[in-house]
Amino acid sequence: MSDFLYEIEPFYGWLDAYSHENDPRSPFHGVEHNLFYFDRSVNEMPAHPLWDTIGSESLLIKILYASYDKGYAIIELFGEWNDLYDNDYKLLAENCLTYLLDHGINRFILICENVFHAYFETDDYYDALQEELEEGWISLVRPRENVLEELESYNLSHYFYLSPVLDDLNWRKLKPFQLFELIESRITKLLR
Repeated sequence: MSDFLYEIEPFYGWLDAYSHENDPRSPFHGVEHNLFYFDRSVNEMPAHPLWDTIGSESLLIKILYASYDKGYAIIELFGEWNDLYDNDYKLLAENCLTYLLDHGINRFILICENVFHAYFETDDYYDALQEELEEGWISLVRPRENVLEELESYNLSHYFYLSPVLDDLNWRKLKPFQLFELIESRITKLLR
């Protein structure tokens, strides 16, 4: 991991379309970010203050976009996905995903390019959240090779939609609905 985590900011290109701080249905509604104080960290290393915490010492997130009409959210992850130490998937589920599920969102796009390491453990939370999703899904976009290898080694990749085609997308140049429609169309084709 970089010694300068505080330099990696969450994507802000869609702020004109969505801000979770102003969304009363967001688990981060009203959260204030002080740009002059590094109160967020990944494994005790200061991280950019615009990230949000889910209670993990190693993983931070940012809800980049949520569409309650269409039932999807795009969430950027940052740090280490560590189920061994913090059970990060449980924290992500409890402190963000199930909150959004309660408001009608059941399709999640997790941007993973800034997840530097992953330490998984087979856990009932993967099954439990899958059941809650019902007809929904979770897609991982741009996970690093070592994260994919770790998913495979713990036989967890079947909980997520993964596609090398989507990993090649420059998702920052797309509008949120364009990214969602691309992923949903690929999943629909796969399910046929």
